[in-house]
Amino acid sequence: MDSKQKTFLIYSLIFGLILLLFTILSIISAISIYKISIEGSRNLLETRAIDIAVNIGFTLERLGLKQDLFTDLAADDRWADLAFIALYDKHGNIVLHSNPNLTGRKKMDPYVKKVLEQESPMRHFENLATGERVFVLDFPLHLHKTASNQVQNRTETKAEPYCLRIALHPYPANSIVRRANMQLALIAGALVILWLFAIFFFWLWRKNFLLQTQLEEQKRMAALGQMAAVLAHEIRNPLSSIKGFAQYHLEQCQDPEIQEDLTIIIKETARLERLTSNLLAYARPLDLFKEEVSLQTLCQDILKSIAVREKSENIILNCSHHHIVTDREKLMQIIINLLQNSLEAIQDQEDGTVWVNIEVVDNELIIIVEDNGPGIPEEIKHHIFEPFVTTKTKGTGLGLAIVKRLCDALGGKVFIEKSSHGGAKIVVKIPLTEDIDGLAE
Repeated sequence: MDSKQKTFLIYSLIFGLILLLFTILSIISAISIYKISIEGSRNLLETRAIDIAVNIGFTLERLGLKQDLFTDLAADDRWADLAFIALYDKHGNIVLHSNPNLTGRKKMDPYVKKVLEQESPMRHFENLATGERVFVLDFPLHLHKTASNQVQNRTETKAEPYCLRIALHPYPANSIVRRANMQLALIAGALVILWLFAIFFFWLWRKNFLLQTQLEEQKRMAALGQMAAVLAHEIRNPLSSIKGFAQYHLEQCQDPEIQEDLTIIIKETARLERLTSNLLAYARPLDLFKEEVSLQTLCQDILKSIAVREKSENIILNCSHHHIVTDREKLMQIIINLLQNSLEAIQDQEDGTVWVNIEVVDNELIIIVEDNGPGIPEEIKHHIFEPFVTTKTKGTGLGLAIVKRLCDALGGKVFIEKSSHGGAKIVVKIPLTEDIDGLAE
């Protein structure tokens, strides 16, 4: 990962964290406001019910248990939010009710019983027979009742316990809850829209970053291509002449020391020719020319090409018999470059071996090249497919970079895996978009 990619990743993480923090704070704030609204609506109902209960308590204390009192109160427009009023005595009998037909009935429900026992108000919601859900306040009252004392020949007042039930229509509270729900929905919708805009913005930002990266890469490749063209024109022709004369004099010369010097000249000129070829291969535009390819024939041609420059007896090749549709030259160059890289890694080992496995699995061409050489150092594994990165004193660092570029052109991937032989293991996977026959030749 280069510095630009790291910078992009850091800015993306910072932006994402800020957006996530803002979202969390917004959600916490929205939930808090919602809870406050719900609690406020309940407090509104409770305050209203307590106010009615206190007023009714004073009225009952002053006027007594008048049978039509609750009916008149329920019909009053000032108390339009009342659903019903009921007064229970200590035995659970309905002494007064806004519906006269219910007066005299017995209904000792748990709430009334608890209020009479603990003498503390209780609040709850209740569903009426009509299906309406109402807020109910059960309020304890002590009403004085006049009684005669025949022993002492005088009248006394006794405080009797009652439970006053106030049922309210929750319309005002429901409007608060509806506003709270609407506010919660608006905040959720705004956060969703914000995240969608953020994702769209990030996508555009990333696309722009990739386009800039590709443009810079194209500029770099254009400059490299111009340099490679100059090298091809200005260096390869003189190198060919030097190599040709050196080969001619090597055939004519009988002096061993001079022969050794000429051999070195030929090898070094061949290395320089390979460098210019690699530069041209890496820098030139890539056009695909797909054709039907026999993997067996391809492997035979690769071994012949390698045998001209290296010892092919160190190669153990396992190749499937499939026919595939791909760019033959690019595929051949990928395998040759990987083989060349591994052969150079084992050149100083007596038991050096390169294992090559080429097969087709699930409509995907898999190429594995591994050796028992020194392997790839950990510090350069993440940069090994970049140009001019090498561990060899005489390497150009373009072999694997060319492999990566050719794999990208074929829509494939190349990566490093741990080898069981102790050396390097390179795996190439290329999808086969065309049909394969999977038959032997």
